[in-house]
Amino acid sequence: MSFLAALNLDFALSIGSVKSAMLISILSVWVLIGLFTYLNRYTKRRYFTLWTVAWLFYALWLSLNYVLLESKETPWMLMYQQWCVGVSATFLLWGSSQFLGLRVRERTLGLFLGFLLVWSYVGAYYLVNPLHIQMPIFGLIGVTSGLTAFCFFKYRRRKQFIGATLLGFGFLLWGTYFASYPFFQMTDALTASGFFISAVLQLFIAVSMIILVLEEVRQANQTAIQHIRSQKSKNSALRMKVHSTEERYRSLFDQASEAIIICDATDLRILELNTTAQRMLGLNQAASLLRHLPSVCHAAHAACMAPTAAKEWFNWSCQQPQLNLVRKNGGTTLTELDGALIDFEGKPAYQFFFREVTERTKLEQQLRQAEKLSALGQMISGVSHELNNPLAVIRGYLEMVLTHHELAPNTRSDLEKISLESARAAKLVKNFLAFSRDQPSEREMVDLNEMIERTVDLRKLDFQQRNVQVTLCLQLDLPRTEADPDQIQQIAGNLMTNAIQAMERSKGPHRLQISSKSDGKTIQITVEDNGPGVPAEIEQKIFEPFFTTKQVGLGTGLGLSIAHSIMAEHKGKILYQSSSLGGAAFILELPVVEKLSAIPARVQPSAPAKPKARTRSGRILVLDDELALAELLCDMLRMLGHQPTFCLNPLAALELMNQRHFDLVLSDFRMPGMSGKEFHDAVFQRDRDLARRIVFLTGDVIADETFDFIRENGNAHLEKPFQLTDLAQIISEKLQETESASVVKAQV
Repeated sequence: MSFLAALNLDFALSIGSVKSAMLISILSVWVLIGLFTYLNRYTKRRYFTLWTVAWLFYALWLSLNYVLLESKETPWMLMYQQWCVGVSATFLLWGSSQFLGLRVRERTLGLFLGFLLVWSYVGAYYLVNPLHIQMPIFGLIGVTSGLTAFCFFKYRRRKQFIGATLLGFGFLLWGTYFASYPFFQMTDALTASGFFISAVLQLFIAVSMIILVLEEVRQANQTAIQHIRSQKSKNSALRMKVHSTEERYRSLFDQASEAIIICDATDLRILELNTTAQRMLGLNQAASLLRHLPSVCHAAHAACMAPTAAKEWFNWSCQQPQLNLVRKNGGTTLTELDGALIDFEGKPAYQFFFREVTERTKLEQQLRQAEKLSALGQMISGVSHELNNPLAVIRGYLEMVLTHHELAPNTRSDLEKISLESARAAKLVKNFLAFSRDQPSEREMVDLNEMIERTVDLRKLDFQQRNVQVTLCLQLDLPRTEADPDQIQQIAGNLMTNAIQAMERSKGPHRLQISSKSDGKTIQITVEDNGPGVPAEIEQKIFEPFFTTKQVGLGTGLGLSIAHSIMAEHKGKILYQSSSLGGAAFILELPVVEKLSAIPARVQPSAPAKPKARTRSGRILVLDDELALAELLCDMLRMLGHQPTFCLNPLAALELMNQRHFDLVLSDFRMPGMSGKEFHDAVFQRDRDLARRIVFLTGDVIADETFDFIRENGNAHLEKPFQLTDLAQIISEKLQETESASVVKAQV
């Protein structure tokens, strides 16, 4: 009993029914071929091309089956039939690989197709059982259909399309059918049923593919709509950004510090200009549009001829180092120019940038003057230090001679004159140093009469060379007041300089009068001359920064402005009035302050005192790179009963300290190779107590770095040039401190 009979199923179908089923299957395949061809053309996707070829070979296989129903089966027909279905399976697998993004070499596929042809030949001519031929081929079709179903299921997870799910099930069922196809060939009834099943599945695949394509089209339309909306939003944002950029450009254009003028490229007619350009030309927007740029822009030098053609004028103007912009009232403004060709409202135009150089020239001159003053200050500091060394030697030996030698009266008188002049020279050097330093405000009780006399003494040579007669009218009982002496001296010196320069422009005798008076509450210092005075129209401007009537190189325009600031800090004021001598008079008015405020003052060296009695003779190391000064110190120390040793080199002094014990060290602060600070640090590493007993000799204690170091470390110091009494006192004090420290240490 057959398997079908056992199931009591009656499939008594004629050969006509098999043909009908096969024709339906062929027609459904051609529907699929047409659909895949359309999809291939519509989507331009390679896997649709491969799947179309697969269905073409499948249709050819069905057609061969249909032909063989009424004709005798021959080996070559069987071989060709099996090869067609194998090629269909191969292209179906290749298309699925393309769909998954897997790369398959075409050479490998060609070899595989050749293998299928050989296998079909072997099966058709040498194998007796049809199952041995069909099972591998249809099994391959089943596997490729299952892989295609997997591709669509994976596509379903990514795109959420129902059509992809239907195609997955369709190819899965179609692959199952073909995997079992050899078993459907056992009877005609099963063959017909199998072709009906394949026709249904093929139509199911076609409908599912149509659903998938419609879903993809719908999604593509939605994506396109969203993209259009996004583009509209971006375009709107871009338009807003362009509008905002135009507004910012307009704001920058109008507020630019440089004058910007846009001209027509054909005739140089002014098309637009910003606020700065309107100010420089003295024209409003409407009036300027009637002008041509060459009419208001001329060469800085009259000898330079400008071309008339627009392009040549543009090139000429860009090559000029400076040009004059002519104002409406005929005045000119010196400028520098940059130009460029631009597009303005769709037409070519020239855009010019004019930079005013008048103010910049002033600032450059002021900067150069400030640099000169800074360099002068550094030079004065160095020169003063170098002058203090020989002055110290001269004054030291003079004091030793005058103190410890019997001299003839005439000789003593001459030497005392030399001593007075050397003291005056030392005072001048100190004043130079004070002028060269930009010191912070440090208040102390000041005798303004003494300050005036010192300033006049400092400028005595200037007065003599310029034939200026100076008269001092100073109140004898002028009260002292709290002030910064350096700053007040700076103002007084500046007023004297202004007076000298002003009187040089007038003829006749030059007279300068400086007076002081007080009503008990305020002090007034008046500096007046018989020069031309200050014109009435600029009286209100003389205290403004950078305002000056002097020629280039003679002033910065900052002197009176700084004086005004300094007087304000002192709660005083500076005033101008016409002088009784016929020129200018400046009045400095300061309040009388009897007690010092809580303002830090620079530590001043103590006044010379009579040497105190020595407790013992000290071993003292003298370090100075100046041989004459070192020998002077040694002579003074021997005269005072001490045991001096001198070195000219800091390294030699450090080596000597390793070999001997010293009670005290006298060291210069500014030495080549090693500064006083570095020498102190080196001694501190060896002997901290001895480092505290270093007495520094300096001609520049007014320098900030020198003053700060000495103040922080507490070391004693002597200013050059010094006197014998100063040296004796400070050595006596330091040796007494050493003895006291030794006693305390011994008791402990």
